[in-house]
Amino acid sequence: MAFEFKKLPFGAQIGVITAVAGVLVAGAWMGYPNFSEMKKKNIADQQRLEELQTEIRKGQAIEAKLPEFEKEIENLQLKLNDLLAILPTEPETGELLKWVKNLADQSNLDLMAFTPGALRPQEFYKEFPINMNVRGDYHDLGVFFDRISKYSRIINVSGVSIGGNKDGHGSIASTFTATTFVYDEKGGTPQ
Repeated sequence: MAFEFKKLPFGAQIGVITAVAGVLVAGAWMGYPNFSEMKKKNIADQQRLEELQTEIRKGQAIEAKLPEFEKEIENLQLKLNDLLAILPTEPETGELLKWVKNLADQSNLDLMAFTPGALRPQEFYKEFPINMNVRGDYHDLGVFFDRISKYSRIINVSGVSIGGNKDGHGSIASTFTATTFVYDEKGGTPQ
């Protein structure tokens, strides 16, 4: 004989439905304990997912700006190269001597002495003094100083002394100190 649910009285139907629901709830509770722990874990996982999605969006925004950053790095590198031509990291004495000798020859001066001094540390650079002695004519000395002022590196001329020249080429002899500068990457302190 088959069980017919519809033939049961209304109260019995409610009782059967309540009993089945209770058995299902009890079975689920016993079969899957710690629903509250699972809920906490789900909430924590959801928060972590949202944090990761936020990081991904930030990363994507940075990635979108990557070509802009690369272009800026390239521009800054070009500026640095230009600045290093003006303020190199090494004294480059040999190159400077060749340039000064060539400049003196072009200005019709005899370079009698080229004496590099010791580097003098300053705040972020070092001074590199070079004592020079030249002979020639007064006008040629002016041309020489004008050409020095147009050099790509910064060169200050100080302590200029001009006197008569009785022996050799030109009417004057001049001594002076040409000071150029070297970038100090370590940022030395003044002495």
